[in-house]
Amino acid sequence: MVGQTPDTVEPDTDPPPACPHCAGEGVRLYRPGAPETRPEITSPETAAGILTPLLDGLDREHCLTLNLDTKHRLIATTTVSVGSVDHTFMSPREVFRDALMHGAAALVIAHNHPSGDAEPSTDDQKVTRRLARVGELVGVEILDHIVVGHERWVSLARRGALSNESAVASSFQLDAADARLPARSQSHRGL
Repeated sequence: MVGQTPDTVEPDTDPPPACPHCAGEGVRLYRPGAPETRPEITSPETAAGILTPLLDGLDREHCLTLNLDTKHRLIATTTVSVGSVDHTFMSPREVFRDALMHGAAALVIAHNHPSGDAEPSTDDQKVTRRLARVGELVGVEILDHIVVGHERWVSLARRGALSNESAVASSFQLDAADARLPARSQSHRGL
C-alpha cells in the first residue's frame, strides 16, 4: 500500500533561522495554526508590532507582507524582496503571488528605510496606490503600507495613499498620528 499523507498539517517545531538573510525563507514556511490562535490585525499599530522587529535596523531595504484571512487574522508573513540600500522591488506579481497561494483576503505591505528615516517617498506613495488598484482586480484588499525607520514607522493608509475607503480599510486610518517604536534591545530581532 502506498504511504498516505495526513489530512492535517502540523506546525513547524524547528526554531526560526538566526541569519536575517535566511529569515525570508523561514517565513515562507510559516504555518498559521488554528484560526482562534492567530493574531488579528485590526490597526496599523497591530501590524507594526509584528513587522517592525523584522525590519528595523536592516542594512538593505526589505519588503514584507502580512497575509490575512477574511477576518484579518494572520495566515503568513512573507518576504517579497530584498533590495539595495535605497530601493526594493514591489512588483504586483511578487506582492500578490504569496497572497494568492495562501488564499489571503487582505494584505498589509511593509518595507524599511535603512537610513532610519521612516518618511515615505513619493515613489512609496505611487507604488501603494498601484498595488491597491491591482488588489481590487485580484480580490485581495491592501489595508496598509507601513514604512519602518529607526524607532519610528509611518502608515501610508493614514497618510491617504490608499484610495480604498471601505469600512474595513478605514479602521486603519482612524488615528492621524505617526507612531514611534518603543525602545527595545537589538536581541529581539528575528522571527
